[in-house]
Amino acid sequence: MAAPAPLLHFLRPLGLPRPATFRRFFATTAVARGETHSARIARRDGTPLREDKNLTASRSASPTYPPKSMKSLPRPKESRSSHRTKHPRPERAYPTRHPTHTITAAPTLVPAPVEPLSSDQCAPNLPYFVTRSPSNELPIYTLKKRGGNLKMTRVKKVDGQVEALRTALVEALGLPEKECSVNPITRHVMMKGHLKPQVEKFLRERMF
Repeated sequence: MAAPAPLLHFLRPLGLPRPATFRRFFATTAVARGETHSARIARRDGTPLREDKNLTASRSASPTYPPKSMKSLPRPKESRSSHRTKHPRPERAYPTRHPTHTITAAPTLVPAPVEPLSSDQCAPNLPYFVTRSPSNELPIYTLKKRGGNLKMTRVKKVDGQVEALRTALVEALGLPEKECSVNPITRHVMMKGHLKPQVEKFLRERMF
């Protein structure tokens, strides 16, 4: 009959731990003993290190050092700045904007009053009709294309004969035929240039 296996085999005597495990608990640190960094390095390598000569001289110097006769050099009378500082670059007088660049007037909250035309030249006696936006504003918008070089004016929400409105705008504003066109898909009137004040006055005179 075989002997039964011990139940508490994990309670068997264990060996002693390694010295590195408990060495740090009994040894004091080098900082507590007051050792310097060079002393610690010398103690590790076994070879003493030479101390810096300047550090040794500063420790052994007399309290009267440096003497009063030692003074700093005076500031030079002539400026040692570079040529760029002595001769700064003159400011350039840039030319003004080209006369073709128009400055648009700031919009006003209350538009200036206009004199309406006769009843036969006003809505609803015209072949076209321009509906205002939900905020009761005329649907005239300015655009910038080609990096801002091409300025356009768009008139939206046009009902009826859009070509009749285009022809009236060309005659009233004196625009060339090729600078005013109609988009057949969106039924928008496109004009070259920022002409929002002129188009707004045109539509208000016709009671839109």
